[in-house]
Amino acid sequence: MSKKNLYGSFLLNIFTVVSVIVCMTITMLRSPESIKTFTVQSNFISGIVATIIVVFEVIIILKKKGDLPHWLKIVKMVTTTAVTLTFLVVVFYLGFVAVAEGYSYFILFRSTNLCFHFLTPVSAIISFILFEGTDKIKFKLTFLNMIHMGLYTIFYAINVFTHLKPDGSVDRKYDWYYFVLGEKFTFIFVVMGMLLITYGIGFMLWLSNRKVAKKPVEIEE
Repeated sequence: MSKKNLYGSFLLNIFTVVSVIVCMTITMLRSPESIKTFTVQSNFISGIVATIIVVFEVIIILKKKGDLPHWLKIVKMVTTTAVTLTFLVVVFYLGFVAVAEGYSYFILFRSTNLCFHFLTPVSAIISFILFEGTDKIKFKLTFLNMIHMGLYTIFYAINVFTHLKPDGSVDRKYDWYYFVLGEKFTFIFVVMGMLLITYGIGFMLWLSNRKVAKKPVEIEE
């Protein structure tokens, strides 16, 4: 792993760790129920993975040679896909929902949301593409990028459809992302669309990472 890649990745992952710790602490103190959201979950998991990467990179720095384990780069791809999805959904969907409800578009980029919706995703994207590149992640593994979204979809569906109102309509309190608009069957199409978007994001991250990948080299004395 070259010095440039090592220290670039190290600094960005340190930033991610600090950002997630601070924002998660504030969020859990203010509203612990926020852990149910994909945003908080994806950032939390990204923070854990960034911590693991930092530990490995400290070892690499001390030994002055080595590279991140292949499995860790795969996990980083999966978690980066999740936080990138969070970022893009806020930018292209939830921001406009906020405006429709009478709020400012930028309300979703204030306080801890600045980290959750922008800083953590961007730092993860940059570190994965520019500094943690590898051409060894096989194409078939890009389907792993849908794991978090797939599991979250199951959780979200159970949460929504087990809390219907007495008249059978959807309770907006449990449909916080407004995925069940109109008839209930539209949820299926929304989920399919989200999974396709998630895969597309993961594929582009994988492809970009692969394009800039360089062969690992030992750190110079």
